[in-house]
Amino acid sequence: MSNNTRTRIWVGVGASMLLGASTAAWADDQAIDGADSRIEHQKPADAASHEGGEAGHHAEGGEGGEGGEGGEVGHHAEGAEGGEGGEGGEAGHHAEGGEGGEGGEGGEAGHHAEGPSPFAVFAYLDTSAGGEGGEGGEGGEGGEGGEGGFHTDASNPGVYYTSLAMMQGQLSVASELYRDGEAEDSRSLFARSTQRYETLEPAFENRGVEPFEDSLGSLSTKARNGDEWGELQSSHDEAQGAIQSAMQGVDASLRDDVAFQSRVQLALLRQAVGEYDEAVEDGAFVDTAEYRSGLGHMRAARGLLEQHADLYRASGDESYDELMAAYDTAMEAWPTVEVPETPAMSSGELSASTFKLEALLGEY
Repeated sequence: MSNNTRTRIWVGVGASMLLGASTAAWADDQAIDGADSRIEHQKPADAASHEGGEAGHHAEGGEGGEGGEGGEVGHHAEGAEGGEGGEGGEAGHHAEGGEGGEGGEGGEAGHHAEGPSPFAVFAYLDTSAGGEGGEGGEGGEGGEGGEGGFHTDASNPGVYYTSLAMMQGQLSVASELYRDGEAEDSRSLFARSTQRYETLEPAFENRGVEPFEDSLGSLSTKARNGDEWGELQSSHDEAQGAIQSAMQGVDASLRDDVAFQSRVQLALLRQAVGEYDEAVEDGAFVDTAEYRSGLGHMRAARGLLEQHADLYRASGDESYDELMAAYDTAMEAWPTVEVPETPAMSSGELSASTFKLEALLGEY
């Protein structure tokens, strides 16, 4: 994509955000009809524009699986049921009529059904674009993608890698809450990570990743039992290490690609913004779990930037520093793991504050 084309895309996106549009509503609904044909000709950079790939995710009537949170990384077409323990719309779509799971969270994602999936940035890796993913993927318990051509299941390496990053971020927030004596509040995040693991199991098998459900299970059990943090520490560290190892299941050519890493961060950012939108209503927080889950996603995104600093510094130290400063601005919406009495930003203000970060990541 030429610089001029890329500039036009991001200026258009920025204008919609500055007018108060949410991140989840950028894509034109009519883009759905042409998603298949666009994806076939789409270059990686085009994915950042939200075009081509959001189709097939309006899971009407989808029921949450065991754990009740509806099909985390595999969104079903109309009437499909969520995977075992899958989290409703983790990729960004609340299944219309879907049953809320744990604590009525009904869809960890924060994006409504009419909006695009944050995972749409990985459309260029889907089968129709000749990418690594399988056709419909090994949807397994997460299910196959919908009718629109882009399958948000873990056969797509971007979906797989980002889902693991989400686990890392949520475990980070959950562990901090637990250490601070907020054991009850931490349990939903520990549970979400366990449920996410279950939807990724087919991908682990296909990628030859060593299972680590015992570490996550032990961590969740000890948290439910209210054990001292010292009893949880080893399980937590083991789980985080296993997640990092599982991320190596993506080809090094992708992991070391600055464009891929930028899209992972974009997906995490958009997921976090959507969840913040779910957490805030009428100037007050109405869903503390969504606030904290969004914080986890933001931590994971920034952590990936720091981890791959050399990739970004190859474009010049100024690029990396600008990204870090943009993260600082966006994360003012999540000052602490403790939910503030008053939101630091409205949903519209957060969307506006993330404009520069989105634009910078979209340049790669």
